Amino acid sequence: MMTIGSLFLILGSSTLLLITLGIIAPQDWLPAPWHEVLVPFTQLDTSQGLSVVGICLGVLIVGMLLLFVELRSPSTKVPAFILQKDDLGQIAASMTSIQDLANREAGTIDGVRESFTRAQNTSRGIHLQCRLSVAQNANAAQLGQLVQDRIKTSVENYLGKPIAGIHLQTEMVPLGRATPKGHPRVR
Repeated sequence: MMTIGSLFLILGSSTLLLITLGIIAPQDWLPAPWHEVLVPFTQLDTSQGLSVVGICLGVLIVGMLLLFVELRSPSTKVPAFILQKDDLGQIAASMTSIQDLANREAGTIDGVRESFTRAQNTSRGIHLQCRLSVAQNANAAQLGQLVQDRIKTSVENYLGKPIAGIHLQTEMVPLGRATPKGHPRVR
């Protein structure tokens, strides 16, 4: 609906602009009752003409911006990892589900306060980038190894395929302060 409205704004303002500038004559382009309404725009003095031109240009720009925003709306397609493809079709796992599974597994381990995971499909397979907020008394190396093992087992079981790598970064601050985007999991 917004697309149609934007097109009407663009068409109407550009037509009025062309008529005001004298590039087209209303009687040549429009049927009988309409051209009589628009003829006065061909007879404006300079200051009135400039005002109409300015308004038409403004409306034209707004219409183009609205059309651009409407046509450029983000894709609702969720990135996925293809597990199997054959004559019957394909089986895929969404990257969001892989990230959620990794966050859930990390959250079950004592010492992990929050987890934020980003899954990437590369030519070598799935890579997981995990940020963990850990307790102050946690041993980062031991906790990291436990998290990697738990996530690896769980995600590989889910996908039925090995994952290429898990990279962890531990922090002692809440991830909400350090992560402006994403979906941190609070335990």
